[in-house]
Amino acid sequence: MRGFKKRLRAAGLCAALAVMALPAAHAALAPWSALRGKTVLFVTGGTDSATPNDDARVARHLEQLGFIVHTVDAAAPASDADGAALIVLSSTANPRVLGDKYADTPVPVFTWNTYDYPNLGLTGPVLHKDFEVIDPVQHYPDSFSVLYAYGANLTSQISRAVGLKAQLFGTLYLEPQTAGWGHPGPGGTVIADFKGMADHAAVFTYEREASLADGRIAPARRVGFYLGDDDFHLLTAAYGPAADDPNMRSWAIGLKLFDTALRWAASPPPPLPAYDPSALAARLRDAARGKKVLFVERMDAGEGAEADGHIVAHLRSLGFTVTVADQSDPQTRSRGQDLVMISGTCSKWKLANKYADIAVPVISLEGLMSDTLHFSGYDRYVDYGEHGEEHESDDPAENYLNIVGAWSPMAAGLKPGLVKFATDPGVLKWARPLPDAIVIATLPNEPQERAIFGYPKGARMAGGFIAPARRALLPLDNPTYDELTPQGSALFDAVVLWAVGG
Repeated sequence: MRGFKKRLRAAGLCAALAVMALPAAHAALAPWSALRGKTVLFVTGGTDSATPNDDARVARHLEQLGFIVHTVDAAAPASDADGAALIVLSSTANPRVLGDKYADTPVPVFTWNTYDYPNLGLTGPVLHKDFEVIDPVQHYPDSFSVLYAYGANLTSQISRAVGLKAQLFGTLYLEPQTAGWGHPGPGGTVIADFKGMADHAAVFTYEREASLADGRIAPARRVGFYLGDDDFHLLTAAYGPAADDPNMRSWAIGLKLFDTALRWAASPPPPLPAYDPSALAARLRDAARGKKVLFVERMDAGEGAEADGHIVAHLRSLGFTVTVADQSDPQTRSRGQDLVMISGTCSKWKLANKYADIAVPVISLEGLMSDTLHFSGYDRYVDYGEHGEEHESDDPAENYLNIVGAWSPMAAGLKPGLVKFATDPGVLKWARPLPDAIVIATLPNEPQERAIFGYPKGARMAGGFIAPARRALLPLDNPTYDELTPQGSALFDAVVLWAVGG
């Protein structure tokens, strides 16, 4: 074992040196050539497994991809992963023996051991609610549904590399098979799901420093995949004449999705942003040079008018050329602009459907516009809502946010967990975006109520709408801007910087 660990560390060092030579554009998804020679710790049920399985096929496939594979059983100590580039957990490994031994390892984990999801913090602990394994014996009707999955995300690194579309694709060949799903926490990204239900994720990921479902922080990348014990050889793929048919290429992508998700897990993650408001402001000033902002407000507003003026003054101080428009002005006011910011003083009834379809980045400070802007579904207090509004909310006033996407530049370098957003409790808005959104912060104790998030250009938004430019939500009710803490101000600047492409 000691000799193996020396070889493991040497292989990891060589791979790390290869990655160091990569250009920055490959930081998030390394080419296969950079991953060749990296060591994978493959954890299985061992040779005594009582059920047929594809573990040997998976091991050979990993080796064909260029990895050095070391296979151990579930009882092996977590220290066996020291120096490895990736841990792969098969569903044949006993989850009761696995426990949480790999939960805190700083090595990326790729797993289809669905029953171990809660131990890793990937999902909650409740069977059939937070995770489930569908098999043809116990769930025969449902087992047909796992032959197909829906492309839930179009803009992640994995989705783009696979060419994933917002449509069904074939997961496995032939007759119904065993497959697992999980309901990741708000820090997770759902890549594909069963039945079009994001809480039945077939493939999902956590970036390093993302908040896991149990409140812990991912120490490295994590991937949950839908396989069963003996499904690997049934992953769909297009060969021969079928590979020339674009419809078949976008349908038979099971193996491609497996390989790409594996590649993402093993790739170096992007550098973590540092909390430095001065440096952030300097980057924003650079990005603002020559840029125009249309600030849309309710010009006859009482409460919030002063704060709106201060937002405009702040944007101008950064170097933006800011034009102020009334909520009743036509959408054509956005022509020639580089960013549209919608004030929390605006009325949905006056703003109507304006600015939803413009090919200009949009930041909404008003969460109650989420349905008209395609940020979320249409059901108020289910798809979007607010905390602290008298006569309209059962939830108390709030001034803290829970950072769940600390890895993103939109998080301004703030650490995962609670952050004081405003000086005093007040009204905070929220919405439930689709899986394409990058979620930065939720309301405390309400993981499904997302307060800060962004849709990249090309993302699938509510109602099948495709974002023509970046979109973001910031929960600034009428006077809240004037009550922002330094951390809240940093979040404001970071979201603006992201929206304008910085």
